[in-house]
Amino acid sequence: MNNTWRKFDATLDLPALMDYFGLVVQRKTSTIICYQIGKEQYIVIRTEFGYRYYKPSGPKTKLTVFDFILERLSRTDAEARTGLWTKIEDFYVELEKKSEFFLNDGSKNSLEVVDIGFNHFEALTEELSLRPKILAGVGSDIFQDCIYENPEGQLYFPYRNLANTLTGYAMDKEGKLSLIAESDISKSVWFSKVPDTIKHLVVLRNPMEAMAFHRRFRLENVVYLTISNINYETSKLLVQILKRTKLKKMVLSFTGSSKIEGYIHDLMLISFINDSRFLFRVGKDHLAVRFDPEGQKPLAKLHNEVLKYNGSLAKEYIKYNKVPDQSLLNRKSIVLTKEKQWVSCRIPFEVNALRYFLWSYYRNYMDKTVEIVKPVHANWRLEFEANGVYVGTEKLKAFRMAV
Repeated sequence: MNNTWRKFDATLDLPALMDYFGLVVQRKTSTIICYQIGKEQYIVIRTEFGYRYYKPSGPKTKLTVFDFILERLSRTDAEARTGLWTKIEDFYVELEKKSEFFLNDGSKNSLEVVDIGFNHFEALTEELSLRPKILAGVGSDIFQDCIYENPEGQLYFPYRNLANTLTGYAMDKEGKLSLIAESDISKSVWFSKVPDTIKHLVVLRNPMEAMAFHRRFRLENVVYLTISNINYETSKLLVQILKRTKLKKMVLSFTGSSKIEGYIHDLMLISFINDSRFLFRVGKDHLAVRFDPEGQKPLAKLHNEVLKYNGSLAKEYIKYNKVPDQSLLNRKSIVLTKEKQWVSCRIPFEVNALRYFLWSYYRNYMDKTVEIVKPVHANWRLEFEANGVYVGTEKLKAFRMAV
């Protein structure tokens, strides 16, 4: 064993150490103790190898007592610039002098012994009396075993990470998602039943939108996938799933309580998918975007489309005012400037400006991987309630984002 400190993993009392470092017990059952410090949660279990713990976002990765001590001491200020390994050695030397941190008393083992592959989220269906939701309507079997309900009829959605590990459930609460127990969906997605042949991958904001979208279009051979937390991990997970489906394009249809919210979600995802090539920041009255021009041809097209938008904005103003207010027009125009190898863009918080820039950017830079589809209303639930099933022959094509 190269790590001399790991020999203590089977004999140290992990709950006692978590108490020592100031973690607070949130919930305890016969098989787990859930601890929390700040926004972080730790699920402690007892195995034949001693205590182990895992983070809710990755239940498959079981961590040891040493991993916990390493994490805590790595975040603790050192006196006299003490090195990390010296801090750890000093801590273990002190630990050996304190019997209360060791499992020398059988009464301390209050948890039942579970298998090393244990995931307490898998027991939530029984704990919450959940059962698979049976949906009526054409093609509703696509959501089989993807949506659950409790005896009161509330809907629950299981989220899984890239390892296809269950990381918890989100509940539909008045049109918004509410996490259950220790559930963590920050690095996970919800997805519908995977057919034998996949022709469409549709990415939405939450499962309720996916259900409304399906009722609206009744697509066949489709996988609906929802990203409720748009971040680096979930965006890369989305790219991995797109590659696995072997489709050329995914359909992106983020929505929100307003159209502006949907466009901002689109741009957020693009910034993570394109990684360091597309950066954006939300300002007080505008979005600030920086991106790699990736050659002169796509940039020239984007520049011409921005000029076209700004020209139409000025033309519309003159329609109601004889003399243009250049200061006001500048404030509400899309401003595109070149900064060395970067292109900077300022987009005002105005629904047409955001829509136009998003359409122009994805058409010139991402049309090979993304198709953006938008409802007429703010979201697909309202769209379906207002218009019902779409009977047109073009289906999604009729709702492609266009200006």
